[in-house]
Amino acid sequence: MSVGVPVLDADHKTLIGLINNLHRSVGDDEEYATLGSVLKALEDYASHHFAREERVMEACRYPSVSTHGRMHGRLAAQVTALKVSYDNDRTTVRAKECLDFLHKWLIEHICSTDMDYRSWVVGHADAASAAESVSLTGQRPDAVGLDWKSLRVLVVDDNQNFCQVMRTILEGVGISDIRTAADVATAKAALQGTGLDMVVSDWHVGKDSGLDLVAWIRRQSQLEKLPVLMLSGHERVASRDVALNAGADEFMEKPISARGLLICLAKLMRKRREG
Repeated sequence: MSVGVPVLDADHKTLIGLINNLHRSVGDDEEYATLGSVLKALEDYASHHFAREERVMEACRYPSVSTHGRMHGRLAAQVTALKVSYDNDRTTVRAKECLDFLHKWLIEHICSTDMDYRSWVVGHADAASAAESVSLTGQRPDAVGLDWKSLRVLVVDDNQNFCQVMRTILEGVGISDIRTAADVATAKAALQGTGLDMVVSDWHVGKDSGLDLVAWIRRQSQLEKLPVLMLSGHERVASRDVALNAGADEFMEKPISARGLLICLAKLMRKRREG
């Protein structure tokens, strides 16, 4: 399925990973929360990836870039329609109903339409730099001194399907050291072991409280400045102050968006580097 540009191939891998996340979310006790995050991530990645592809095609003077762009517009509109329908009424969109469309997108667009431009971009000197000039967060990592590949992240959440969604998003920007914990005790053990750069914790971790984990982290001298992002699918945004007062650095509501998550993590990375 390779189109010959590593950055575009990595995007395709992320999109396939998100589709696999949908498969796993069918019948999940928290299907709606997981599905919402996948749909938001798909919307972000569709817009981002299509812009990247079109930039590459323009740089390589692919003659059918306008036609390809119109296809992108239709696909992006369909993803957005699914997300809007979900936002308006979560009961109207189920994971199974999304899969037919996504499989069609995967098979017909990536495996067929995208292959039409392959011969134009493979080996082209400007293809890679054109692809890398488009970032999901709006800024190239090297322009702001961020090194995603070196980031070590602990995700604390008892919903394993949501952890997989997080892993897909984080791997999409090159993070490979991603650890998970399904309870606070496991999280504490991970934090006392190998060094970590970031913690992303759910508010409710099984019977445990993510707030208690944050409070514990702040009592540890070696961890007191460790950036912590708190997530929740139950509390409202008004509870952001509660999370921050407990010691978290940021708070986000589930379902999360891929772009929002990465912008937040980039902000925390810069804050830690500058502090």
